[in-house]
Amino acid sequence: MSLKELIRRRALEEAGFDFAGFASAQDFKEYVKPWAKTIVALGLEAWDEVFDVAIFRAKRDRFDVYYVYEEVMAEKALKLCIYLRDMGFRAEHEPYGLPLKRVAVKAGAGCYGKNSMIINPLYGSRLRLTCVVTDADVEPDPPFEGDLCGECDACVRACPLHAIKEPYRIDARRCVNSLAPPPRDVDTDVLEMAPKLLKRPTENSMILCSICQKVCPYNKRAKNF
Repeated sequence: MSLKELIRRRALEEAGFDFAGFASAQDFKEYVKPWAKTIVALGLEAWDEVFDVAIFRAKRDRFDVYYVYEEVMAEKALKLCIYLRDMGFRAEHEPYGLPLKRVAVKAGAGCYGKNSMIINPLYGSRLRLTCVVTDADVEPDPPFEGDLCGECDACVRACPLHAIKEPYRIDARRCVNSLAPPPRDVDTDVLEMAPKLLKRPTENSMILCSICQKVCPYNKRAKNF
């Protein structure tokens, strides 16, 4: 089995990711360290809305914020990093410094959807993304080609606040998820609609709005999301 398939199998079967693809670090050299050769794009299906819970705590002039899916994926990514290091390679989890959507397309995960998220043929827009960067020299996967949305505009029509200003472009001032800590400015009517669209399991937690995902035909496999 090739090094590429060994890493992929480890990511899927041992670390527990639902997608693992490879992109060349050279294509993103402005974002990675000089030693990096390969970016492993990793995806995890958010099969339950609890994955998108934001837990936050105000601290004077800032917020401590934790997203459930990020914490879950960090633990899984660390397993893959340890595996690569045991093989003699350098490896680091890189969840924030890379343009995750661009990397995902390059690694074959899917295409940009009209709701601005990556649409995967199997998991739709429920695939949450992260990356591991390594000096292992692995052949990149073919980038994803094609448009899975086609003529469908269900997400555009379903958004109650018309936040999808045009296909593939979100107006942050119209999106209720902009209120997740740290909050950004939104229009007044968005603020008024927030209690109806953002679930609050506890005083210090929030489940983000996912209407544009629920109506996506590629997400219909999920029973309750």
